Amino acid sequence: MWCFTAGYINHGIIAGLKKKFRNIVKDADSREILVKGFAFLSIRSAGLLAGYFFTYFVAKYYGASVYGLVALSFSLFVIAGMLGRLGLDINIVKFYSEDHNWSNKGLFYRVLIKSFLVSSLLAAGLYYSKDLIANRLFSKPALEPYIYWVALSVPFWSITLICAGLLRAKGKNGWFAILNNPGRFFFALLFVLILWAFTDDPLTAIKGHFYGIAGLAVMALLISIYHLRSVSFSSDANSWAFLKESIPMMLSSTILVILGWMDTFVLGIYETDANIGIYNVALKIATFSTFSLQAINSILAPKIARSYASDDKVLFQRVIRFGARINFFSTLVIVLGIILGQKWILQFFGDDFVNGTPVLIILCIGQVISSMSGSVGVILQMTGKQGVYQNIMLVALILNLVLNFSLTPVYGNFGAAVATVVSIAAWNLIGAIYLKRNMNIVSYYDFK
Repeated sequence: MWCFTAGYINHGIIAGLKKKFRNIVKDADSREILVKGFAFLSIRSAGLLAGYFFTYFVAKYYGASVYGLVALSFSLFVIAGMLGRLGLDINIVKFYSEDHNWSNKGLFYRVLIKSFLVSSLLAAGLYYSKDLIANRLFSKPALEPYIYWVALSVPFWSITLICAGLLRAKGKNGWFAILNNPGRFFFALLFVLILWAFTDDPLTAIKGHFYGIAGLAVMALLISIYHLRSVSFSSDANSWAFLKESIPMMLSSTILVILGWMDTFVLGIYETDANIGIYNVALKIATFSTFSLQAINSILAPKIARSYASDDKVLFQRVIRFGARINFFSTLVIVLGIILGQKWILQFFGDDFVNGTPVLIILCIGQVISSMSGSVGVILQMTGKQGVYQNIMLVALILNLVLNFSLTPVYGNFGAAVATVVSIAAWNLIGAIYLKRNMNIVSYYDFK
């Protein structure tokens, strides 16, 4: 009797899963999210391998100390690059997601020039501040030449990601995926290996990174020109008004980046180069679990913008709910795999990196908690609530600062990990609550 009941239950579960899968296949939007999301994830996975090989190469041949300096310089690079883009890469997705705006080609070129000029000014400021940053802030004189090469990279990275935003709006998610971190680390690794063949200079890693970014920027611009079919600077839209609308998106994105790199900054003040390197390897491994969210968001952003603009409430909520479900389960599977193989994965980078096990576990748990909230940031920004998103991120940043400066001096790497997890989980939770209470949007996975 028990066997019969168990078999009946299992049959019912399987039948239910088959029915859900058939419904997904029949629904064009869900099918597109899965197909394009899988393609995006495949490309990002290839890029992830390039990023890990980059990390592996630097850590293995130059040690945790040099990789710590590279990680610190990358934190400066990412923050300066985010400020230089002025939020235009996100607003371009929202604007060009509406088909009739594609005739307005001049706006893209105008805002691209503005971003390049601002990025160049930021790069100059970073270069002339390299002594202050390396010697006075971090007390790491060896960091100074790394900052020089990072500063050179910033304007090219702004070009790359603004072009990526245009292609994302066009639905060219393959190119969007390539032009983000996959392309960055693939080209960086390629140039690092070329330079390594001629010299064993520890700066090879950061030099290769610069050459890779410059090459990627040229490629991104050529692809964008091809899809726009022409180069024109005439525009019916006011580029300054467009820029003003983009600023809150920039501030929110910058705060998010700072949240992701504040732990490295604070560790740079209190910890050795080697400990920074160990922490960042653990962080890079844990970040792998966010790739499913990035893949889903690459498809969701234009769909959310279009369905919200056309007031298609059924499609709007359906794609959000479907994205939340897929994101949670894919993140959970990846995290379980990382935790089960944690020692082997860390040891791959070197015996010293096994010390990052507690950090890796806490960061992975944090990713699972955050995945339950869904695509909070994308939903808020694509529905015109970028100001609200900015305020939520600001609260999370303040919490992050307080926790980092309280826990890191006492608990080192583990304290930095806890501070990061708590603050990121907080902004996801606050955002999900706001969407539910103020807009009646269920962004989170509700297990139904």
